[in-house]
Amino acid sequence: MRSHLTITFALMALIPILILGGFQVSQIKHITQETNQNQRQTTYRLGDAVEAYMSYHRNAVETLAATISASDAAFRNRESLTLKLQSLQENLEGFTGIYVVDDKGMIKATHQMPTDLIGTDVNDRDYTARVKAGQKAIISSLFKGPEGLNQPAIAIAVPIYKGNKQVDGFVLAVLELAPIKTLVTKYDYGTEAYPVVLDHAGKPIYHPNAALTEAMADLSKESVVADAKMLKQGEGTYTLSSSSHKELITYKLIPDLNLIVWVSRSTAAVNAAFTESLRITLLLLVFTLILTVLLGSLLAKRLNGTIHALVGYTQRLAGGSFAQPDQKVVPRGAPAELHQLAEHFFRMAAQIKENQRALLELNSELEHRVEERTQRLQDEHATLNAVLESMSDAIVLIDVQHNVLYANHQMAESFAIPMGELSHMPEADLFERIAELLPEDQDELQLRKLTAEPRVQSALTVKTEQGKPRFMMVSAFQVAREGRVFGRGYVWRDRTKEHEIDALKNDLISLASHEFKTPITSIRGGVETLLRRDAHWDEDFKLELLEGIHEDIGRIQDLIDEWLDISKIESGAMGIHPQPLRLAAVIESARHRLPEDISAARIQLEVALSSDTPLVFADKLRMEQVFLNLFINAVRYNEREPIIKVTTHADEEYVYVHVQDNGIGIAEEHLAKLFDRFYRVDVSSSRQTGGTGLGLAICKGIMEAHGGTIQVESQLGEGSRFTLMIPRFNGGDELA
Repeated sequence: MRSHLTITFALMALIPILILGGFQVSQIKHITQETNQNQRQTTYRLGDAVEAYMSYHRNAVETLAATISASDAAFRNRESLTLKLQSLQENLEGFTGIYVVDDKGMIKATHQMPTDLIGTDVNDRDYTARVKAGQKAIISSLFKGPEGLNQPAIAIAVPIYKGNKQVDGFVLAVLELAPIKTLVTKYDYGTEAYPVVLDHAGKPIYHPNAALTEAMADLSKESVVADAKMLKQGEGTYTLSSSSHKELITYKLIPDLNLIVWVSRSTAAVNAAFTESLRITLLLLVFTLILTVLLGSLLAKRLNGTIHALVGYTQRLAGGSFAQPDQKVVPRGAPAELHQLAEHFFRMAAQIKENQRALLELNSELEHRVEERTQRLQDEHATLNAVLESMSDAIVLIDVQHNVLYANHQMAESFAIPMGELSHMPEADLFERIAELLPEDQDELQLRKLTAEPRVQSALTVKTEQGKPRFMMVSAFQVAREGRVFGRGYVWRDRTKEHEIDALKNDLISLASHEFKTPITSIRGGVETLLRRDAHWDEDFKLELLEGIHEDIGRIQDLIDEWLDISKIESGAMGIHPQPLRLAAVIESARHRLPEDISAARIQLEVALSSDTPLVFADKLRMEQVFLNLFINAVRYNEREPIIKVTTHADEEYVYVHVQDNGIGIAEEHLAKLFDRFYRVDVSSSRQTGGTGLGLAICKGIMEAHGGTIQVESQLGEGSRFTLMIPRFNGGDELA
């Protein structure tokens, strides 16, 4: 039995060992691949580090060049330039020298003063030709010269501009190679691996063979350089001119700087590591197999009975039976360690049973809590969504990816963007759509400022589909909590009504100051005349003054009445009391209400109503007010003997009244705004008609309060034709 168990144990042990061996071989291959992957990642990381280092210094030099370009010519003298160069030299390490070269290729300022480099001609340098040709910041190739302390160096050259955007020389900053070497060599490249950094011309900025850098050797003919320029990044096996054996090289081209970095490792070292690892693994597997067989034979002698007992109890546990085991599970004579193992095993079984019960209870409680929390979140979300949807302001929330996270329907309606299209729209596209609605005189920079600061407010004007302006107040804010930014929000408030109220107030104030001045001045003059104690006036003169005062008071009363009417119309409080009316009686009554100065004029009023004209259902005084206003305008805006013709026709719902005059007419560009409050057509510079510009606006409000309309047709010099659409009286209408 023991021999059989030993053989069985050895055979069973052989299977996992073989599997482990196969896994180990696979693992070695994986390690080799991982090593190559690490080499690639190290190469890319090296490229990123070199790019960051060079870009950081280039940005500093570009900032200095921009500062010099922005300064006046008076501040471009050598002393001022030297101070600027010294500031950069002191605040940023890595430069051996910083110079300003004029447009003739001569050094005119350095970071130290005095210096013997002033006036040095650098026209023969690679960087001079490249910066003049490209007119942009460049990284030079490796060079030697007095500006680089006659040591191999590279430089950053950034053009300087005059006020007319012409190149006025450039800033030259020479970089030390030692910090670049420190940056490059700080990474662990592994055994027999080394990095290389080449400039755009293929010269080694860093090479482990320092003699190549010192000699500024040209490595541009290496095949890895050609592959790097063509493929940008990758790996391959190459034989370099400086080495006689093949090397595994991973490379990367830094496009913005046109630099090439690579990491090289001998292929012999790669294969040797794999062979050695495989040999050690095989030896370990053989040794493990022998040791496993020996230990299996030894343990089988002591563990046979106990293992069978524990296996049986384990099978009962797997079947769900957690009964207390019998003491005979571990037979007598078993080692004390097995007794302890069995005792702990039985405790574990009991603990598993208790944990299972507690876990079921906890799971039930957690499910209940999750359901409650889910329902609460759904209720809160529904409440919040209802609040946002019921707001009159347009609201949009932007997530950290700068896409629309939420927008209410007011946002979609305000900017005519469908909800389906607005959802998840990029923030840039949303502001582009809004910018299309801005008037031509509105600066789009004001719109872009909304995304620049954590919290900002701005007033904007947008156009509706009808071309009318809408005045918006937008509040932009950052959505953040406890230092974490979740996105950005915008609240658009429509202030068009408030703006109109302000405009109405300003118009009323302006009109009051203009229209009240004349009658009040006349009233004051008449009263002061009557109050004079040093003069005696006859009764006819006094009566004339009092009649003038009475007329001016009536004029003021008319102005007040008009303002009250337009205020009622604006607030929707225009009240009417409709009743069945005969149009002929209303027109005749309006004619008798004409002012004396109007009625005194020779007016030819022709009322030609159809014999079948039905009764209208309207407010008598308000309809008289409409006809009276139209008659007065027909006389005031007329340069001939006024002729007014009134005709009618009707359909099943309305009576249409046409009031035709022979006045001066109205130009087409004024027709659209004719019924706006305070709008008056400037008929000529010599004719002053007076009036507030509220008459036709009041007429429109009265007609709309009746459920009808007023329209106008006119040609300049041929008169105007106003059409009133008045509801006709039906027997079922109730009197208001």
